[in-house]
Amino acid sequence: MPAFTTCIAGPIVPFSASLNLDSVLRSRPAIRVMLNFDFKKSSRKCCVSDREFQPGEELYSALIECDDGATERRDYSVENWPGPQENHIGWWKSRVPELGKGRVFWAPKQVLLAYFEHVHAQPESADIAFVTSLLLIQKKILTMEADGEDDSRMRLRDRNTKTLYDVPVVDIEPERLTAIQNELSERLFMDQPDGADSDLVELPNE
Repeated sequence: MPAFTTCIAGPIVPFSASLNLDSVLRSRPAIRVMLNFDFKKSSRKCCVSDREFQPGEELYSALIECDDGATERRDYSVENWPGPQENHIGWWKSRVPELGKGRVFWAPKQVLLAYFEHVHAQPESADIAFVTSLLLIQKKILTMEADGEDDSRMRLRDRNTKTLYDVPVVDIEPERLTAIQNELSERLFMDQPDGADSDLVELPNE
């Protein structure tokens, strides 16, 4: 089933390495510095009607697995939302902020984790899975397990389900890292959650 929740993973903030990550990132300073997700929000349109969303309007967003294995984000107006589909990796409902009141949030935790599991299962997406795993460590969704002196892999545990993941550490060129950062930012942000949540944290636009 596609992942969905209205709980928010937290604010979009610069990446900060924990002590457990020092050995992983010591020889990869570009990753430590550049994991500072810079969200550049564009005008959102309904993928069905091509109509631009208006301030205060509710919308649905879905991460979709395409036939070639790639992922794509699609935004729907309420009247055009088809409901959860088999090819949905995850989906959520949000609201376009009023003018001058825009805030940026990460997609719900379960959606972030579902996206990570999707790319982690694809060997050709190892670099995306590695960067996404660092984001999930930052958001305290995953935690690192001790794994001796081997810094070529990370052993990660889901804090809630205790599921273990073996994630290869990938050396990434700065240009590729920028592309991954932009991809995650474009696919996994939401403007304003639909409804209040006690754990909600927001980040004002810079």
